[in-house]
Amino acid sequence: MNEQELAKKIVQHLDQGLGHIKQGTLYKLQSARMAALDRYRNAPQPVFGLAWAGDAAFRLSHSRHFNARNMLALGLLLLSLIGVIYWQRAVPSSDIAEIDASLLTGELPINAYLDSGFEAWLKRSSQ
Repeated sequence: MNEQELAKKIVQHLDQGLGHIKQGTLYKLQSARMAALDRYRNAPQPVFGLAWAGDAAFRLSHSRHFNARNMLALGLLLLSLIGVIYWQRAVPSSDIAEIDASLLTGELPINAYLDSGFEAWLKRSSQ
């Protein structure tokens, strides 16, 4: 049973009970229904936007360049730019890759090949 059929059955049951209601009660129900419908039609509709005091918000929100979509896009662009800059500065440059590249190109001084710490590590790891 879908919503349409259910609604029809409910309406039929309600219509059957109308014959047993007094005329004064019917009038009160009808006037209450009309008042509720009037309140529903005249209810304020929610509006998406910022609440500002004065005319400044009206001028900013109705400007061609300062509308909400453009400001949102600008804010996202700035946040992404800040994120990229932070990420580039936070990630340390790969010193090992620079040393490897220098080794392969032969630009390291001879002292780099004579690392005594490497020999000590080899002795410790072999034991």
